[in-house]
Amino acid sequence: MRPEIKRAQHTIPVGASSPLRACRNVDSDPLVVAEAHGQYLHDIDGTRYVDFMYGFGPLILGHAPEPVAAAIARQAANGTLFGTYCTQEIELAERITATAGHLEQLRFVCSGTEAVMSTLRLARAYTGRTRILRFNGGYHGHFDLVQNKDESRMRDAGLDPAAMRSNLFAEYNDTASVERAFAENPGGIAAVVVEPIACNMSLVLPEEGFLADLRRICDREGAVLIFDEVITGFRLTFGPASNLLGVSPDLTAFGKIIGGGTPVGAFGGRRDIMRLLDEERVLQGGTLAGNPLTMAAGAATLDVLSSDGFYQELERKGALLQSAIEEHRAAKGLDFTFVRTGSIFAFIFVPQSAAVRRKEDVARQAQQPYTTLYRGLREAGYHLAPDIEEPMYLSSETTDETIRDFAARAVDILATDPTTPVAATA
Repeated sequence: MRPEIKRAQHTIPVGASSPLRACRNVDSDPLVVAEAHGQYLHDIDGTRYVDFMYGFGPLILGHAPEPVAAAIARQAANGTLFGTYCTQEIELAERITATAGHLEQLRFVCSGTEAVMSTLRLARAYTGRTRILRFNGGYHGHFDLVQNKDESRMRDAGLDPAAMRSNLFAEYNDTASVERAFAENPGGIAAVVVEPIACNMSLVLPEEGFLADLRRICDREGAVLIFDEVITGFRLTFGPASNLLGVSPDLTAFGKIIGGGTPVGAFGGRRDIMRLLDEERVLQGGTLAGNPLTMAAGAATLDVLSSDGFYQELERKGALLQSAIEEHRAAKGLDFTFVRTGSIFAFIFVPQSAAVRRKEDVARQAQQPYTTLYRGLREAGYHLAPDIEEPMYLSSETTDETIRDFAARAVDILATDPTTPVAATA
């Protein structure tokens, strides 16, 4: 173990301020990075890695993009925190709300966790109800109302039992389970909160009609529909992914990309719900929320994202990666599942014929192939997410050459692991 890691573990639990960085789930030493530019990370020994994690998703423009770095430097020279109104906050809010009809008002916070937490408080105040319906395998932050990455292990680990009793669970892509929850709790459910594209159980896409069913049920039952777009917001299109999916929620939580790599969250939606903040019937605030440094970074990022052809080019890169993976997978006789939407992708180690619709489908996969993949690609100079249920990302800096080499190396490495699913022989 590196001395820097031992030093970190002495003063910081697991040695890091977010647990996945410790790389325990991939049986590896943590990566200690000194600097990053474009598609590359450089560790403290000077070793270079092509990044496919991009800070767990925010860095859609790659590392240290010049327009964002310049905007941060300019703003830092003029003040990083005012504690007052600032035009940067107003302008970024106007740009985000303009991307979707349901985003009539918006407020900034400092993380995706805060954003979701605030939407749930609003929903409970607006409806006068207390129960929250969410989906097994989803992740919406680490506060009590939504802590469900591993219920069996986490339920009693410092969580408020009263808050946990407010939780109800359904299965992603299973409308019947949602209907049952409402039938069993008449007039009691304040909100349904869901990642419209499930990015915290590897990567599971919504089936046709599922999100529309949630909209219909919430309308019928008087519940608030909340989309957690901390990952998907501005990742797949200029605005929330709901614009692509054809279903408008009542409230949306944002994070990651809208801060240009700085700490950020935001939540917004219908004016009649958001006005509870205006009337101060719901208390929410934060010293660093809407700070000019983050707002400047976010605005500079949106400037690039709004340029002609930006998302079409990311889609082209994603399609190139998918076709390359599929070509090499077939040549090696492997039969794992590769899921992609836009510039988000994941390996799921179940046969392609197996339906991947919900958490239990993802949970069937073996851990070892991903550990082999992570360690092998890291040795080859690639950096992946250090957990099998975290997706990975492309950025505007990811090159075609990188994509082709990554696909070939990834499949070659997986072919060496006997636990990787293989195609049936005739």
